[in-house]
Amino acid sequence: MGNWTREDPGLFDAGSLGTAATGLQTVETALGEARTAATNAQAGVTPDVWGGDASTMWIASLDTPAATIDAVTTALSAARTAIGAYSETVSGIATRATSVKQTMFESNQVINRQYADPAGGPTPEQAQHRQLQEQAAMGDLTLARNALEGLADERTLADSTLVLALTPPNATAWEAQRQALAAIGITDSGSLTPTAVAQAMAELGNQIASGDYSEADVSNLQTLYDLYGKNPQVMAQMNLAMGGENVVSLVDELGRGAFDGSIPAAAALALAQSVRGGLSVGSERWSPLTGQTFAEEMMANASTTVGGDPAAIGFLFGDPTNAPIGVTTTLALADMIDQEERGNYHIWQDGSPMPGGTTLALLEEEQTGLSGLRVVDLAGRVLDTLGQYPDEALDWLTSTEADGVTGEGTLGENRVDYWYGERDWSTYDQFEGPAGLWAGAQNATGGPADGSGAYSPEVWGRAATLTHDVMNALAGNDQFLTENISEIASIKMVAALTPQIPGFVEDPLNAEGDDGGSTLVSQVFGTGDPREYARVSKSVLAEIFGAVGDHPAGAEALRDVVSSYQVALTEAASAENASVPGLTQRVVVLQGLLDGAADGAALGEATRQDEAIEAALGMLSDAIGLIPVPGLGGAADIAQGYVLGQLIGAAEAHDVAAFANNHATLAEELGGEAADNRQAIRIMVAQIVWESQRPEGVPDPSGLDTEALEDWFQENETKINAALDSQDGGFKIDGFASRYSDAYRGAGRPEDPE
Repeated sequence: MGNWTREDPGLFDAGSLGTAATGLQTVETALGEARTAATNAQAGVTPDVWGGDASTMWIASLDTPAATIDAVTTALSAARTAIGAYSETVSGIATRATSVKQTMFESNQVINRQYADPAGGPTPEQAQHRQLQEQAAMGDLTLARNALEGLADERTLADSTLVLALTPPNATAWEAQRQALAAIGITDSGSLTPTAVAQAMAELGNQIASGDYSEADVSNLQTLYDLYGKNPQVMAQMNLAMGGENVVSLVDELGRGAFDGSIPAAAALALAQSVRGGLSVGSERWSPLTGQTFAEEMMANASTTVGGDPAAIGFLFGDPTNAPIGVTTTLALADMIDQEERGNYHIWQDGSPMPGGTTLALLEEEQTGLSGLRVVDLAGRVLDTLGQYPDEALDWLTSTEADGVTGEGTLGENRVDYWYGERDWSTYDQFEGPAGLWAGAQNATGGPADGSGAYSPEVWGRAATLTHDVMNALAGNDQFLTENISEIASIKMVAALTPQIPGFVEDPLNAEGDDGGSTLVSQVFGTGDPREYARVSKSVLAEIFGAVGDHPAGAEALRDVVSSYQVALTEAASAENASVPGLTQRVVVLQGLLDGAADGAALGEATRQDEAIEAALGMLSDAIGLIPVPGLGGAADIAQGYVLGQLIGAAEAHDVAAFANNHATLAEELGGEAADNRQAIRIMVAQIVWESQRPEGVPDPSGLDTEALEDWFQENETKINAALDSQDGGFKIDGFASRYSDAYRGAGRPEDPE
């Protein structure tokens, strides 16, 4: 298939593929001739030539090789066809890749073009023209990179399709697979069609769902899922043939079997996970009507008091990261639950005596670390899954359609008010579902967390307004307390807040107060492309960040976000040749946000309690790299390992790589109290000034321990203030310390003493 790369997805050896196809054709022809000879031999042995039992047995014995030849030639023909289709597909990819790479080459030439200008430099008109050319080239380069990534994905799919086509049927664990296929009535290659397999699997699934099954039935269905669970055609047909009601009943029955011991717990969980994965694969491309119908079937007999269906549905929606149910089914179910809860005050939390979905989720908790009880709250699992579809998530929460449930207001506003401001999530879900939905909406195409680099002012504005509305709603929710928020929910909320961090930093610098509106348009250092961000009152922001940051995992996530953005700001300040205070003010406001969220001395001490938290923190790291720096027009390309100690010398002395870590370490060594946090900020500001200005007579603070560093600051404060004063017209270090302590403290957060 060629040793291709994602940078060159069209690379392949057409000659070798052609030779292989020719070889298959030769073998196929030879086998056809052999089958003809066998058939002729059978026809030629007549009673007058050879009679008796021996001749009858010999004639019958030729049926076996003939059937084998038929099966082999069918497989060879399919393989030859697959190779031809693969060659044609990759040839097309190669042609398109050549064009895309040419565009990238030409764009890079424009971006990196050098000019031989006279001493006075280019004229303003020339400079503007060059800037427009470069911006256009950067846009073309981004589109071309995305196109090349798409071609690489096409090549990966083509490779896997060819491998599947060339893999002999039942190549592994053949005996178990043969038995499983035989159990559903498939005993020859002629009946091994996707439709036949899907229908037969559906019948076996329905049998287990009814409660009339053996342990062998469970084993056979698991084997079939192992074979076809990732085949979209088979899985779509199978799930539709079973129907939503029976798929839910299948999961519920497996959980009940694990509970009463009729099915080994490990086998029940493995098959239920396969059912979930198969539904995810099968429902991926369902039309809105199909998704709506299936969702209605799933809820047909759902009851919160008997049966256990809500928990079983919750289990099916319980792995949105790895096995999200298709968007049309998810949207339909979200609409149904929304109408039922807001219209009839019917909370879809499973209270039945023995819900199978809960049993399975509690077993799964041992594998993943995710709370098994989360599946009891069906709404949380569905909303969390909806967050995997960013465009639909944003539309669902910001819909301007009239609300047919309440009869007044818009759907989006009323949904935010209910699901974030009124709904009690404290018992089972612990705010994971709504947090996942909110975070997902920030990734909408063209929005602040869109990894593709696309930019839509309209989508940015909607995402910013949504964040303002959600934060205010949460602040008004009586159950939004640290003890009611799970660790995973705290990380997801940090993910939702992350793309809005620039606005939270710029807002206090604008000094508009708490009545400046729900969003602000901002740029850093007064240059570049302004973007729209959420803005909320200090009390609301302190409450949200306080509740999130009081969790060890949330605190770790916030620390990573703040550290990375401080690094990005440092790079931005250097690129724009901004004043020291322009950088320092923002760095200090960020530190105030971080320390206002939780005890600064506790930051960095978060322990990753299990794999689920570690995985969530790992996914957040991707979002951190997308924080846009207002004024630079996009995400700062900053490596996570960049050592901010290049700017802040003392970071090296404390063996840390970012301002936030350095500050936390310093504050803790000073004593860890609020006053020590403030003193740590004063010392850190002094270090920034020293690194940038090198005021005369002030020695290098690098390498000093905490006690010596504090002495250094006290002895040189006057000279450092003078250097800072010359840059900002009278701004003193104490002013920064006040800004730090005042920026985001309030609403129950500890205050710094005067």
